[in-house]
Amino acid sequence: MAAQAEALSTVATSEQPAAGVLCRYVREAVQARLDTLHGLPDDAPFSLSITLPDSLLAGAPLAGEVQWFVPQGAFSLRALGAVQRQASIAEYRQLRARWRALEAAAPLSFFSLGAATDSVQRLDLWQPEILLRRDAQGDTLTLCALRAGRSAAAVLDRWLALLPGLFEADPAPSAHSFQAASAPLIETAQTRPPAADWLAQVRATRAAIAAGRLDKAVLARRLQVQLAQPVALFALLARLRQDYPDCHVFSLPHARGQVVAATPELLARRRGGELLSCAIAGTLKQGEGDRAGAQAIAAFLASPKERREHALVVEDIRRRMQPLCANVEHDAVPALLPLRFVQHLCTRVRGRLHPGHDVLDAALALHPTPAVLGAPLESARAWLAALGERRDGLYTGVAGWLDAQGDGEAVVVLRAAYLEGTKAVLWAGAGIMADSDPDAELAETELKLQTMLEALG
Repeated sequence: MAAQAEALSTVATSEQPAAGVLCRYVREAVQARLDTLHGLPDDAPFSLSITLPDSLLAGAPLAGEVQWFVPQGAFSLRALGAVQRQASIAEYRQLRARWRALEAAAPLSFFSLGAATDSVQRLDLWQPEILLRRDAQGDTLTLCALRAGRSAAAVLDRWLALLPGLFEADPAPSAHSFQAASAPLIETAQTRPPAADWLAQVRATRAAIAAGRLDKAVLARRLQVQLAQPVALFALLARLRQDYPDCHVFSLPHARGQVVAATPELLARRRGGELLSCAIAGTLKQGEGDRAGAQAIAAFLASPKERREHALVVEDIRRRMQPLCANVEHDAVPALLPLRFVQHLCTRVRGRLHPGHDVLDAALALHPTPAVLGAPLESARAWLAALGERRDGLYTGVAGWLDAQGDGEAVVVLRAAYLEGTKAVLWAGAGIMADSDPDAELAETELKLQTMLEALG
């Protein structure tokens, strides 16, 4: 296929858009395998992979219903469609047992879990029909399907119909141009509850903690934004990746819209048998690096309130990892994680998973942590319900992916926006302890909201 790839890449740069070139390349690659596809059982999901020439998608404005970017890395995932959806691990295991991977093209699944305030974990897990994986080795396209009475040719037609969705139709050429074009994008913004009511909730929460009803609660504020026009997703993700290189940046479909986030919180990562979770709790405004900033950081690192709040999260993660792992250990002291507007205390917790456990098992076991709900968890959940807090847009839920070997990542949905047409919903929360300063906690939520407000213009 080398000569064909060279010819097609030449066309891509001159006569045809990248989508058309990719469709031609995929058509020829799959047609060479149609006899194999014809021989598969009608009820067996299957996948095959195509290694793409380096030049085929070079410079193309890539998109997708799901887009996933890791911090400081060349690894990314983009996906379209869904072969099947599962609502439980049991359903997923049954599907995996029937899956036929051709040419070692193992499937990959995306998943989400509902908000931390949900009393029952809601799992949504699916296998994309089109998956573009980009890493240091190059681009690989994995195609998945369930024939379900269709011919192999009809399956190919479905893939070809989906493929143009991997390309942004009208991309902004740079993050800067997005900023300039979207300066008037936000028309109105309404916070719920209003600041005065939220401060009253903080004071009530401190009193409940002092009375022994709970140790910590994470109170959140909801900001609904009306936009002048729908968001250019390609440019929004480009800007978030530029401004938050130490965060996982992703978008995925949810309800009738899209969730977009630049989250600092890695809930679980499995590589081989190793599991990593990052406990993040404790927040300080980002400084300018001068003497006053250094003094603020020193005071922050020594703060009994911040250290207690952080320790609650570390201990909870460590305790919940122990049934799944051997040799659970964590950093002796927390590190400082600097972001654009805030800094966090961060402690890495590691363990070696027992055989048979994957990253999805870990995510289900660890979600939610006290960092996004409170402690004890059920007491905090009951307290937030009594205050009337109902989170939406997947805020403080989980998003992630896993491959056929059980490796993958799960992150907490923070610094996020739920986008639906010209509506955007943003959330931000703060961990309330007995000695919390209500005004300082309010200011913390304002800083966290800036992540998406700035990106939206």
